[in-house]
Amino acid sequence: MNHLTWRQRLSYASHFVPVRLYLLLFLAVSALALWWVNRQYPGEPSLSSTLLNLLVEAALTAAAVLLLLSLLSVVIPFAWFAWKVYRRQVNVVIDNAEEDSNRQIGRRITMDIAPLLRPLLGFLYFRFIYDDTRRSPKFSLIRQKTGLQWFNSRQRGWYHWPLPAIREYEVQQMLVYFEDLFHFFSFSLRIPVKQSFFTRPRHIIDRDAQVSPHRTEAENVRVEELKRIEGEYLNYKNFEDNDDVRRIVWKIYARNKELVVRIPEVLDPYASHVYMYASFHDSLHMPENYLVNTRGLDYFKNACWSIFSQLVKGGRMVKFFTDQPVPTRHFSNQTDQTEYALVASNWQHQWDLLSLVPPKGNAVVCISSLTDALQLDQLLQRQQGITLVMVRLSRGLRRNMLGRWLQWIFVAPESDYEKQGFTEIRRFSTLRRMRENEKKLQQIIEKHGASVVMIAEKMK
Repeated sequence: MNHLTWRQRLSYASHFVPVRLYLLLFLAVSALALWWVNRQYPGEPSLSSTLLNLLVEAALTAAAVLLLLSLLSVVIPFAWFAWKVYRRQVNVVIDNAEEDSNRQIGRRITMDIAPLLRPLLGFLYFRFIYDDTRRSPKFSLIRQKTGLQWFNSRQRGWYHWPLPAIREYEVQQMLVYFEDLFHFFSFSLRIPVKQSFFTRPRHIIDRDAQVSPHRTEAENVRVEELKRIEGEYLNYKNFEDNDDVRRIVWKIYARNKELVVRIPEVLDPYASHVYMYASFHDSLHMPENYLVNTRGLDYFKNACWSIFSQLVKGGRMVKFFTDQPVPTRHFSNQTDQTEYALVASNWQHQWDLLSLVPPKGNAVVCISSLTDALQLDQLLQRQQGITLVMVRLSRGLRRNMLGRWLQWIFVAPESDYEKQGFTEIRRFSTLRRMRENEKKLQQIIEKHGASVVMIAEKMK
């Protein structure tokens, strides 16, 4: 918890206040009710006033007993757990859980804490402190077993953590909250933990993108199943005398009055390997733009992952390369390694497009709206056979932007700096600059007649 402002320190200290707002409201309502009852006493002593006094005393006694029981139900397991933490006898295991195939936003994790007693008729809550200053929502575990387990000294369950971005997160601490049945008291304890998580990219393309690059591996390994590779750009060529008339594309003839034929696919026994490069180079220099560094970055990662998954699904052996060093992690297969390489990548200004893609050979190259148009021109001039995947980031930044901007102007200013990114779209003219650069990239692609796949789908 270093480098915190006084507001952050005050907010962090508030997690250790044992009295909750519900107790203050309960005491305020009780005092108001007692004041109203005292006004109902008759002026002279009577049987009704005596009975009313006995009822008030019984109610106060019951409320005091209720508060005492609620306090003891929390203090006892809290003190026992604090003693175990002091003796270093608490074992905390936090691990990644298997996720569903739809891959919701966030990360599903499992927790196993022992020994830890749940308050009688009460609740256990948890909170993670990650990336030094950030805090997760307050959550309870979804236990794996059903039934009453009040005196179980081992708490196991899972929680879906809605992490905001596709990147790696470092968890330094965990807060454990002991709360009673009425949420009057909340005793919390801090436990140091060391765990890292990363959110996975998702598929954002509803339809299959037609990505069929030329062979990119030396012809020294023959595959059992023949793979189809495509011919020239758009698979069309001018009609010649020896061409089959059945391959004439009549739609193009009706539009341009030109006879072109579709080039047949070629069965190549060596077209199984694909080199795939993802360029995170930011030539527009937007290091302080929140939208580009969060939503735009996630959109590009999801697009690259979608293309990679389709190539792998098609039976190709894909070798993925990014333009920046990736932290060393050990994974069981190459697909998980590629997924982590995408997660750990960020926009950078050091390695450009020409330094990423080798000068010879065919490849699938993923570029974004931040790519330098001049470098793309030089890349397409020096080598042929490149299949470009153009990711239009402007489409990934448009959702709900206008409505949020108007709300920020006419309703209330946004105090959270991260949410202020919705207004930076006007301040830095992000969309305008991106669209201008996208037009330049499109003109260069059309100039060279390069094979390209446009990713402009709205994020799910």
